[in-house]
Amino acid sequence: MEVLKANDDHTLKLLIVDDDDVDRERIRRMLSKSDIETSISEASSVEDSMDFLSNNDYDCVIVDYRLGLNSGLTLLNNIRTIMESHCAVIMVTGLGDEEVAAEAMRLGASDYLLKNQLQSTQLIRAITSSIHRAELEKKLHDMAHYDNLTGLASRPLLLENLQQIVINEDAAAVAFLDLDNFKPVNDNYGHDIGDYVLVTIANRLKQVARKNDILARIGGDEFVLLLRDVSSEKECSGFLNRLIELINTPIELAKFDCQVQVSASIGVALVSNDGLDADTILRRADQTMYQAKNMGRNNIIFFDPEEESRQYARRAMLQAAERGIVRHEFELHYQPQIDMVNHKIIGVEALIRWNHPTMGFLYPVDFTEVLEHPSTGVLIGEWVLQEALRQHNIWQKNDLVISVNIAPAHLLSKDFVQRLDQLLKSIPNFNPNLLEIEILETVSISDILNAVEVVKACCKLGIHVALDDFGTGYSSLNYLKQLPLNTLKIDRSFIQNILSDPEDRAIVACIVALSKAFNYKLIAEGVESLEHEQALIDIGCLCGQGYFIAKPMAAGNMTIWIQYYSQKHSVH
Repeated sequence: MEVLKANDDHTLKLLIVDDDDVDRERIRRMLSKSDIETSISEASSVEDSMDFLSNNDYDCVIVDYRLGLNSGLTLLNNIRTIMESHCAVIMVTGLGDEEVAAEAMRLGASDYLLKNQLQSTQLIRAITSSIHRAELEKKLHDMAHYDNLTGLASRPLLLENLQQIVINEDAAAVAFLDLDNFKPVNDNYGHDIGDYVLVTIANRLKQVARKNDILARIGGDEFVLLLRDVSSEKECSGFLNRLIELINTPIELAKFDCQVQVSASIGVALVSNDGLDADTILRRADQTMYQAKNMGRNNIIFFDPEEESRQYARRAMLQAAERGIVRHEFELHYQPQIDMVNHKIIGVEALIRWNHPTMGFLYPVDFTEVLEHPSTGVLIGEWVLQEALRQHNIWQKNDLVISVNIAPAHLLSKDFVQRLDQLLKSIPNFNPNLLEIEILETVSISDILNAVEVVKACCKLGIHVALDDFGTGYSSLNYLKQLPLNTLKIDRSFIQNILSDPEDRAIVACIVALSKAFNYKLIAEGVESLEHEQALIDIGCLCGQGYFIAKPMAAGNMTIWIQYYSQKHSVH
């Protein structure tokens, strides 16, 4: 496991690498003339020196340029590319070749000394200067590659190791971990305690991480564990479940004489031989972590390529919708609502359509995620309200209610009521009673208390409120109790079978009774035939909309239909 290395020993650990016994002894004598306390090891070849370096940490390596058949440059290159150590390296040679000196410095030598000019003071000065420079380089390296608070690897070092695994086509897994409820710790106890909790979690992760795994902190409360030699979900799951249990262990806060507990959401991406780079693999794990977080606490989710495709398609659809607003690709169609007894038009429902540049004519069911999105959906919802009221103003019919579907995200968006009030005031002589906002009963409104306040504020403006798809959700009676409603719309699924299914007919009769008890206007959706219409009238539901009456149509056709229907059923 990658951790920061610290050496509190003030004795300088030196390694002399020279194939000449006399030269090694000469350097030893020079060092002995100094007051600096040293611990010296000797090697006579590149191979011997690598053994020393693999098993020990040295402050400085003094290496001869010529090492038998090898060059000291080979050792220097190995130290800089293979070894993790950032020790100082001084090259000594009997040659005064500037090209050799330049190559040595390019490969990372701290200094370059000539044997025939070498003196004790010069050697000691070079060692001291080189070690100081190496220490500074190590500090800079650690700042770039390690997290200052926890000592764990940082993002660059994580990606460096992950990319090497990709290049080597090794098996591995990237587990992206985010603490679920860390923010309240910071808010309630302060950032010092927050840091203490992060360090505690980091230390717990160190306890379970294996020696070859890479453990990193790459954000405020985000950690990544790079698990080497792991090739299946089964191998990961047991380990990560133990990890979650350890994270869940309460943390004692002695200062406050209490405990805090955090949990974790983990997204995992297996490293496969599909040519992906380290950044892409880490992004996959990150995105999967958010899926785990959306499911609640303490979840482990593995990356699913099909889910990524769905997310990509969703993002593409959202971007296309935002462009579509600017390019006027959306339009409203209108479906009339009538009093089926008196054959009178009582309203129209505005229904959005999308003329998609590549997918063709789309209905709301084709882009539901767009309409329910907390930002794009709100933009479209605002446009629908403006367009519907603009069209109603063209019709100039003071007895025609226009109904507009409002998604929960739109209803609960900031300043919804204020924006709606401004819109109503911008239309000359518009009666707010002629606007009815429809809330889908099948869509759960998570913040029902806030929704009640918003709906009440809409009612104060004079706007009517309808509950759409009534009877199909689980919240019907709760909504009736809490929301100030004007209209219930019976879902088409009950209307379709009232001619043949006694249970559906009984449900519709119950809804009719309920609407009378609450004094709600009642509209049946999905009136598909004369028989449906008559059955509804017999049960006591007098208003409806559906294909038997009229299909949704563009504004121009709706204008013609209103004139036609009014003339057809006018009293002569």
